[in-house]
Amino acid sequence: MNLKTLVVVNNINNLSDARYCAGMGVDILGFCLTEGELGYTSPTALKEISGWISGVRLAGEFLDEPVKYINEMIAVCGLDLVQLNQPYLLDDISSIPVPVIQRIIINKDTIESELVDLLRLYQNTVDYFLISTNDYTTIDDTNSRFLAELAKQFPILLGFGIGKKEILNILATVNPAGIALKGGLEIRPGLKSFDELAEILEELED
Repeated sequence: MNLKTLVVVNNINNLSDARYCAGMGVDILGFCLTEGELGYTSPTALKEISGWISGVRLAGEFLDEPVKYINEMIAVCGLDLVQLNQPYLLDDISSIPVPVIQRIIINKDTIESELVDLLRLYQNTVDYFLISTNDYTTIDDTNSRFLAELAKQFPILLGFGIGKKEILNILATVNPAGIALKGGLEIRPGLKSFDELAEILEELED
């Protein structure tokens, strides 16, 4: 099944979600490999889940682990990508042997020019920027225009403000490289219904 855009689903922590997302044509499934974090999946559990799914790439999500550990998990778990949930040194990122998604958090105090400078600094080292937030729950006219400008310059994955009613308009106005949803525990801040994840994916069916 093809979807209208590249879709990442983060925080996958059970087989039923993983199989559903793979069957719906999700491109990348993310698994939290930072022990102690919400939604943590052990390497053993990840390998068990991956044995039951196909046609989807696996990403390990890391918060602050040493790159040596990240590279060990790539080998142990057969990861296709790595998602870094906080900035790492460029030299460290360059030593990761698979494509990297760099999570960038924006908020009400974000200065647009400084954000652009940050993305430019990283753009030759990472493959995607996952734009996330702790402040916004929707995409309004102001941040829509700014996100659209970012999407023209950088491969961004939009990780907030996405719902069944908004998704097609967001794709048309922002035109990101893809979107990032959350499975298992949370889809977006304050929303924990797996049903809405399913509704969004159904809207994206091509």
